[in-house]
Amino acid sequence: MKWIKKGLIFQPDGRFEWSKHYAQVPTPLELDHCIRIFYTTRPDVKDGNHVSYCSFIDVEKDKPQNIIYIHNKPVLDLGEKGTFDEFGIMPGSFIKKDNLLYLYYTGWSREIGVPYTTSIGLAISRDNGNSFNRISLGPLLSKNITDPFLINGPYVIEIIDKFHMWYSSCYKWVNNEDRLDPIYKIKHAVSDNGINWIPDDYFCISEKIENEAQNAPCIKFINGFYYMFFCYRKGTNFRNSQNGYKLSCAISKDINNWKRIDDGIFNVNDNISWDSEMKAYPRVIQINDRILFFYNGNYFGKDGFGYAELEF
Repeated sequence: MKWIKKGLIFQPDGRFEWSKHYAQVPTPLELDHCIRIFYTTRPDVKDGNHVSYCSFIDVEKDKPQNIIYIHNKPVLDLGEKGTFDEFGIMPGSFIKKDNLLYLYYTGWSREIGVPYTTSIGLAISRDNGNSFNRISLGPLLSKNITDPFLINGPYVIEIIDKFHMWYSSCYKWVNNEDRLDPIYKIKHAVSDNGINWIPDDYFCISEKIENEAQNAPCIKFINGFYYMFFCYRKGTNFRNSQNGYKLSCAISKDINNWKRIDDGIFNVNDNISWDSEMKAYPRVIQINDRILFFYNGNYFGKDGFGYAELEF
């Protein structure tokens, strides 16, 4: 696969109080007139703690670098006190059912023993994603017997009569210079209705480096194969260009057995651009005969998100 980098699309300009910094996890949705790209953003930090909201921009289908609309409010309120998404919401993926749009998302909350915890929730839109309502106060998937610490980054597809979810599951926290960091790898779960999930008890993707953290899986069927795009980083000391997130890929014929193929996912840095130090949180969409690859750049999306296009 040869991906051609097309450049930066969006970075918050501070016009909204709830969106001063970051545009993380760009999650595209094709509509009739545009591509709607959902993202997570942050207001200024208050009392030493940040929160994150989810909103969207609309871009031209033929020229995704051209923004035609910036939404002026979050699409989903933060959760109530004590809920799994009290402090933040990050988009994951969409499923269209009848006239409804299902958003699988990551919600996060603060902890005492560790910095935070994350779980997976579901919200539904009746207006093409302008607004959402969560289906419950509680998450669809959270800590359980096979996922003891935290889970996040859901990507859901429907194959025949089954729903399949890939997500990241933390299997340990590591202490590095008095800072706790999570180590997570990609897992799979299955559902009959998209709401009640049964997780597998094994990880899908092999490690390339010791204590590798894998995140943001995205699955697309291309030319007879299932491709899983994801990002990976070193388990500790990863807030830099050497150990920070890079992009990777795995391929499968049956969604059960994955072969990792790292080469060719445009990880070469040019030292000057918005993605020169990091590339993370990939999301892929097919628009007619074009395959577009949206992703974050430096410092987990602090410099915004852009895209690349697959050259056949």
